[in-house]
Amino acid sequence: MSKTIKVIYENGILKPLEKLEIPEHEKVEIIIITNDLPSSTIAETAECGGSFDFLKEPIEDIYSLEDGVEI
Repeated sequence: MSKTIKVIYENGILKPLEKLEIPEHEKVEIIIITNDLPSSTIAETAECGGSFDFLKEPIEDIYSLEDGVEI
C-alpha cells in the first residue's frame, strides 16, 4: 500500500500532520520531496513543452481592432 501524508520536521523528528493507520513498529519508506524549483523554471518548462501553444490561435486574442486605441 502507498499513501502520501504531510509531515513537519521538528527537532530532528518527522511528525505526521494526520493520524496514521499503521501498526506499531511497522517499517515504512519515506520519500522526501521539496519545492525547490523556482517558478520561472516551471514556467519555462511549460512553455517549451507546448502548454501555451493555444495562445497563438487568433481566437484566443482577447483584443481586437474594435477595442479601440491603446492607452
